[in-house]
Amino acid sequence: MNRYLEIILIGTGFYVCGKEKETYGTILPAILTFAKLNNFKVKIVVGINNKKSEKNFNEKIYELKRLLAVEDLIKHEFIYCEGSPVTFINKYNSDSELKAGIISIPDHLHFVWAEHLLKSKIPLLVVKPLTLNFNDSLKLFNLSKTLSTPIYVEFHKRFDRQLKYTKDAFQKGLIGDPLYAFTEYTQKKEVPLRNFEAWAELTNIFSYLGVHYVDTIRYITNAIPKRISASGQKKFLIKHGIDTYDSIQCNLEWETANKRIFNQIIICSWIESNKSSSMSKQDFHLVGTNGRIDCEQKDRGLKILTDKNATEDINPDFTRIYAHNDSHIFEGYGIDSIVHFIKNIISKEQSSKDKRLCNINEALFSTAVIYNCRKSLEHNSEWIDIDL
Repeated sequence: MNRYLEIILIGTGFYVCGKEKETYGTILPAILTFAKLNNFKVKIVVGINNKKSEKNFNEKIYELKRLLAVEDLIKHEFIYCEGSPVTFINKYNSDSELKAGIISIPDHLHFVWAEHLLKSKIPLLVVKPLTLNFNDSLKLFNLSKTLSTPIYVEFHKRFDRQLKYTKDAFQKGLIGDPLYAFTEYTQKKEVPLRNFEAWAELTNIFSYLGVHYVDTIRYITNAIPKRISASGQKKFLIKHGIDTYDSIQCNLEWETANKRIFNQIIICSWIESNKSSSMSKQDFHLVGTNGRIDCEQKDRGLKILTDKNATEDINPDFTRIYAHNDSHIFEGYGIDSIVHFIKNIISKEQSSKDKRLCNINEALFSTAVIYNCRKSLEHNSEWIDIDL
């Protein structure tokens, strides 16, 4: 390879490359899609812990290279690091002028990996949430500023056309002053019981999932979170040996730039029936003095029913593979989020005008919310002020 991009990839799980047969995740398809559309050579350096992960990653990347016809553009190698960022950095050696890191590992490990990679001056994209502890996010913010090395958070809903439309409509004043917003966001029981069983109790459903819609309100309204009250229930998962909340309900108070206060209600759970017609049930509603906007984000009007499988609600807008000339391509807002980050790093275009990519300044708002949500849960749903 002559000029090429080197991507340090920390994580080989569900979101990176999928675990089930004929699933490919989102991050790996996005990297290969970027290479294909831009005819750009990419070397992926994967931090790994065991042979099982290596085998799964190899199977997926070779199949994806074939499907997208990018065999000549993609190379990869593994660094066995036993989960240690120090070990990874000690083994990592590169002379590439273009580097970027993507971190997609359990929530509680984000800080230590982001800190060590930032200290090596590697620009980063971290899957949400940035960290579980607000002070850890502040440390990363200061480190990023000191080293002039950017760090972003992969809030892909900023690239969803429904929410981009909502943002434009709100900014034009079409619904007036905001009064309240509400969301229900759930995932199947198999997510904590099977996909994330090893670490589900080290986070909670609001930090892992509900945080998307905290960032959504920040993205749409540019408001500041002021205080939060949260309730949660432990009934199902704890009986299966996982000590975490089945469901969390949050009441979050926001303040706009013109000092208008409005409320957001987020109801989230990961004990939806495994018989559900989609992995996630999700919606978003924003009501103002002059109108409302309703985003149905599960039932997008596309369903499939076959003799083999029950009816499934398809989200064609997130991450989907489509025929492309004589090969294939991946499209969707999940793909756009990763590709946009890569392009940003290559061009060194860290513009504050483009709010689709969530920089660390923006990520501090959502981290402050999930941190204080946990405090409210620990204090019997007490209202907790959010200091920023």
